[in-house]
Amino acid sequence: MALEHDIASLVEASEALTSTVDNKIQSIDSTVSSKMAEVNSALDDLRTIGGGGVGTRAIGVANIYTQAGGKNNVHLKLPLKLTEHNEMFHITVTGYGYGEGKLVSATFTGYCFKDSDILTNMECTGTHNPMIYRGRDNHVYCRLSFETTYFLTLSVDTMRVGNGRLIKHGDIEVIFSKNEDASPSPA
Repeated sequence: MALEHDIASLVEASEALTSTVDNKIQSIDSTVSSKMAEVNSALDDLRTIGGGGVGTRAIGVANIYTQAGGKNNVHLKLPLKLTEHNEMFHITVTGYGYGEGKLVSATFTGYCFKDSDILTNMECTGTHNPMIYRGRDNHVYCRLSFETTYFLTLSVDTMRVGNGRLIKHGDIEVIFSKNEDASPSPA
């Protein structure tokens, strides 16, 4: 009888310990999730220079790396649409084209002007024939042309200008295409 009582006490203590461990695991998981959110927020702050107003910069909003060779264009699809936005933009692309043995440096500025349905006051300067165009989907695109993209590394930075927004990490879609216009055809 005493042995059965001792076994029952041991099982009860084991269940209590298991419950305590489960509660601690939940507490640790909750703390880790909270700290990960803090770290991600701090990383976002590191990618932004300035207080959020005009002149604020976002660093590394898109990063591009490829080992694929061959002649190709890199298109940057901006989150600006001529049928929806009246916004100015400023995009800077820097990097290294190992296959060409050239630095990459380009700046794109302009105004997506919904009210007049035009892309206006544009300027592109830099290496690799920078070009801004209106896609068939009415989005604003920036294009760089490469003789080869073999070991191509690029970083895209933005600056909030005029009435524009600060384009941030994840807002720009990068498209590799041999075509001059990488926008999708209308349905």
